[in-house]
Amino acid sequence: MMTDRNEVDARTAERLLAAWRALREGKLKVAPQFRELAEELMAAPLNIVGLVDTSRMSKRAISFGRTSGMTLDFMAQREPEPLPPSSLPMAEAQPELFRLFAQLFAALTGRAVALVANEQEIKDRMLWRLKHEPDAMAERANAAFDELAAFYSANAVKLFQHAKTLGGMRLVSGGQRAFGPSALNAVRITGLYADTQLLPDPVYPYLSADLHLNAKHLQLANALFYILQLSPLVDAGLPVPPVFVFPSFEEGLEEHDAHTKHGMERLAVRMVAPLCEGTVASVGELFEYANKHGEPFAQALLASGLFIPPGAQPDQRFGVTEAAKAYIAALEGVRSEEMLAKMKKLPISVLLLNGVLERVRPHYHLLENATELGAQPLLSQRAHWHYFEMCAQANAEDLLRKSVLSEQAFQTLRAVQDDSLSWLATIPVQTLTELIANNEHRWLREELNKYTAQLAGGAAIDTNDMVREVSFGLASLVQRQQKAMSEIERKYAPKKMAAYLGGGLGIAIAGVAALLPSLSPLLGVAIPVAAATAAVGGGVLGFGKEKVGEQVEKRQAERSMLGVLATVRPR
Repeated sequence: MMTDRNEVDARTAERLLAAWRALREGKLKVAPQFRELAEELMAAPLNIVGLVDTSRMSKRAISFGRTSGMTLDFMAQREPEPLPPSSLPMAEAQPELFRLFAQLFAALTGRAVALVANEQEIKDRMLWRLKHEPDAMAERANAAFDELAAFYSANAVKLFQHAKTLGGMRLVSGGQRAFGPSALNAVRITGLYADTQLLPDPVYPYLSADLHLNAKHLQLANALFYILQLSPLVDAGLPVPPVFVFPSFEEGLEEHDAHTKHGMERLAVRMVAPLCEGTVASVGELFEYANKHGEPFAQALLASGLFIPPGAQPDQRFGVTEAAKAYIAALEGVRSEEMLAKMKKLPISVLLLNGVLERVRPHYHLLENATELGAQPLLSQRAHWHYFEMCAQANAEDLLRKSVLSEQAFQTLRAVQDDSLSWLATIPVQTLTELIANNEHRWLREELNKYTAQLAGGAAIDTNDMVREVSFGLASLVQRQQKAMSEIERKYAPKKMAAYLGGGLGIAIAGVAALLPSLSPLLGVAIPVAAATAAVGGGVLGFGKEKVGEQVEKRQAERSMLGVLATVRPR
């Protein structure tokens, strides 16, 4: 059994930390009769998550700290809040944020994001600039950083507040530290179904905290590269934004906010403590237990599914040593050399526990964001779903926010993220933008609901069953598109034949395109007007008109949701 300690709730932990800081900084003065209690509070260390360690404090000192924290709250409420910097209207804030993202990317790489192909090119360009024009690179990057920091100072809080006001089927993503290819693909797929996707700003942490990263600016450029692929969705200026990027303040909250520190610690203890014999009530005690029990505890973490190396799947099996090596290998080139060196020296059981806590961290923030924003959490990878379900179970929270969407819609969204439907992510973002602008994502939502409705009547919906029905529904929609294209061809076949018999062929299509220039972009032709006009005759013109009509109808059909699905679906 662990030693006895004083248990405190989240509010008390927050007030104790505020009083502890105020006393140490000289901002809180106490009467002589309370000096001894104040000194006891100031002498208390902070635990591993940054809260006041109350395990050796007297109840009188805890009571004093709680009361002092309440006093500080009251004083803060009476002080006038400083005027915030001038901020932008929200309709302008998102495009401006993406403009600043693009400016910073160009400052780091020396090239616009649209002209860069992949991460390797980003790395090559940045290395070249560091070698050949370091001063110019530093000057441009620092100026871009300063402008972006000023934007955040004026708009970050309002962006978060505005995200709370959005309606419709709104989803909030999370469960991972970086915004990379999988996160981008998830946004592209989910955009076919949802109204608004709320995305934690992947750039803000680089300006607000020390992330202990290796090649920080390179990793920042990669994050910018992927988030900037969503620019067409932002630049479209739609009344209901398909995506909305907001700062979630995670690093700052973890460092300064007692409520966040306490909540993360409680979640971690609820998840891991059942594997421990005896009573474990804090993260510090979890690490003590891991260090003391070594191999058996490490095996328990693996057997319970609590530890999964980055990049691995929940159903993969690892030995203890193999799991530790996979964990370190995944962080090579990502974490700073200093941080990585420290991690390599840890006992394996402690290292694996650290890996569990790193997995839990983003899911805690995802659950908090979902509650604050009134949105449905959504993830993009099986491992992330695995941890999210375990975190929700430990916190006794439902996966589904019924005020946002139904069980059927929730399971459909999970199904479209299945690997078998990854082809949906090949739809270009510009095409996705056009579909959303035409409200075709809502149409697809209704159509898929027809295929999955039969599963919604039971007590629970099996994920595999839902994937099967969604796949069948998409295949049926593609078949409907193929039938529609055939019907267009049959519709025009007799008319084209009649026109042909009336006057011969030639280059009739080009002639009509010249007479009807507004249709040229749809046909994709560019033939000199003189040549086209010379070829036009009575029957030829008739044939051309019918051919143009057929091509226009086909092009319109191809640009619909059905047409896009039929184009990208593997044959």
